[in-house]
Amino acid sequence: MHLAIQLVMDKHSSMAINQKRAAVFARGFFIFLESRQVRSAVLHDGADGFEHELSDVDFVVGQRTFPRLSSLIGDYCAQSGWQLCQVLRHETTAAYFVCSAADNPSCVVALDACSDYQRNGTVFLTAEMLLKNRQPLAWGGHRLSNAIELRYRFAKAAAKNKDATAAAEEFTRYPEEIRRDCTDWLDLYWGNSPAVWDAANLALAFEMFRAKSNQRPSVLQGGALDRIFSRILRPTGLIAVAGHHDFEVAATGLEKVFGHLYFRKFRKTRKFRPIFMKDLIASTLIVVPELGAFWSKLIPAGCVHCLDPTQNIDSQFRNLAKHLHQRCIQRETR
Repeated sequence: MHLAIQLVMDKHSSMAINQKRAAVFARGFFIFLESRQVRSAVLHDGADGFEHELSDVDFVVGQRTFPRLSSLIGDYCAQSGWQLCQVLRHETTAAYFVCSAADNPSCVVALDACSDYQRNGTVFLTAEMLLKNRQPLAWGGHRLSNAIELRYRFAKAAAKNKDATAAAEEFTRYPEEIRRDCTDWLDLYWGNSPAVWDAANLALAFEMFRAKSNQRPSVLQGGALDRIFSRILRPTGLIAVAGHHDFEVAATGLEKVFGHLYFRKFRKTRKFRPIFMKDLIASTLIVVPELGAFWSKLIPAGCVHCLDPTQNIDSQFRNLAKHLHQRCIQRETR
């Protein structure tokens, strides 16, 4: 009984330490950007300095800075004892940078960046608008102004088909004059705004907003084809070859550590099949006991990592994170 209690206490202590390290890393990143004369703003939830449970940090930078973010984040990680392990691009103006502590891959933060806020090629708010009148935060970073934040929250809720009841409750915390500003913006740019900021009217406004935006990504938008070909030619998925010894234990550990932020999907399988090739393009972590000589030669080396059974599990996971880091640096510096 005492051992079980101690194990639970140790787990909570480790989580608290990781959370503290992640918060320090995230705050330091935005201070680092300012030191490089880069304007940025946290899109939401930055007032407490990220001391709450933290997984990803949404933020905006200018259009000219966005293409340089990989280099900037790589530099910051290097000076902070962290490493950049993945860059996942889900829009031409948005990217997801996965960073982890070099000594502990379970201490991980995703820096979710955008310049213009768009979905499927429809620009809802430009970077210039998002950064307009940004407000300083006590710890050194910046956030959106209240007026711009509501515009962003409305556009995001509508574009992602969020629940109107929950949105109505959230939007009540904004003062009346801020809601009027958002109404004016919606009327001016979208020809539609909620008559009243309650759930029923927001649901109608969300529906009309979505009707005026693209519902599917267009391959004709600037940079879209480059992004698609990059995902095909340099896939961000990974096959982790765990071996037959303690395969289930290794697979469970891999899913726990790497299956949340590092990759978008997780697959555990006893045998690799050709159909799984598409999973590599879809940023999937695939765990198999063995791969075989044919697939080992066919699949790009950067997409395969073999765990070393002679090492303890922590060392194996650190080496996997290092593999991802080295692959990421190679991909991003070409």
